Amino acid sequence: MTARILLAATAGAVVLAGSGTAASSAPNPPPKTPSAGASTRAVLPTVREAAEGLPGHTVYRPADLKALPKDSLPVIVYGNGACATSNLEGITFLTGLASQGYIVVANGGVDEFAVPNTPENTIAHPEALLAAAHWATGSKQSRKQFDGRVDTMRVGVLGHSCGGVEALAAGTDPVIDAVAGFNTGYFAEPAFGGYGRDRLADLHTPTLLVNGGPDDVAHQNSIDNYALLDVPAALVSDTAAGHTGLIAGLEATKGWQVAADWFDYVLRGDRAAGARFVGPDCGLCTEDGWKVESKGLSL
Repeated sequence: MTARILLAATAGAVVLAGSGTAASSAPNPPPKTPSAGASTRAVLPTVREAAEGLPGHTVYRPADLKALPKDSLPVIVYGNGACATSNLEGITFLTGLASQGYIVVANGGVDEFAVPNTPENTIAHPEALLAAAHWATGSKQSRKQFDGRVDTMRVGVLGHSCGGVEALAAGTDPVIDAVAGFNTGYFAEPAFGGYGRDRLADLHTPTLLVNGGPDDVAHQNSIDNYALLDVPAALVSDTAAGHTGLIAGLEATKGWQVAADWFDYVLRGDRAAGARFVGPDCGLCTEDGWKVESKGLSL
């Protein structure tokens, strides 16, 4: 039996900061023109369920698909911390993101628990993220499961920690239109199966890197990776979050809002969402405990 769980979004039925109508201008290179649902900012009830025909993946999506326009929901594929095959740690984060009108496909089955591992034995699998992206945008199973609501032309990739390495690696594929990595970055020497900083040159879409401040073990790594990016990009720091706080801790609600704003900006052309990242007076820049740098981005 397909596992289906109705989830209430963590923030409650509120309107988020940084929302607004879709823009006619956007980052350089520009995002795609606004899709249906781009200005929908209410927190939607969500469902967590298996991905039909795609073993080892879990779907987070708005519960009432029939209430939403056809071809209106962009796809976000997600890699877990530690490159794990369990997405339970990020359930609050992923639920929140789905509540903003996204089909989120996370690595790991609905009932899979994390298996202890060590960094030296961990292998990144960006191909699992790309398999999810192609399934969501091109398979008969996903079209049936999502009742034709997927916007197959707008795909983002997202990941945390080692899952962020998976996201960066998958982000070089032409199917990907936006990249975001939380508490992550390639090491100076290739790791997790040979993935190194030379791959940053192959990214082709706007890229967001987020860290949790000096207590985040990936803090310097994210800074170093951002400096090497040639695509339009933002580097965001929540100085109090640490390595997992924005995904699974007390700051997780803030974390999914940042992710949603980024994808709203790049995939949906939402100018108000972009204003959270762009310019010296950007929305996040003025919030206590947050720091933002950006390059190549415009409103």
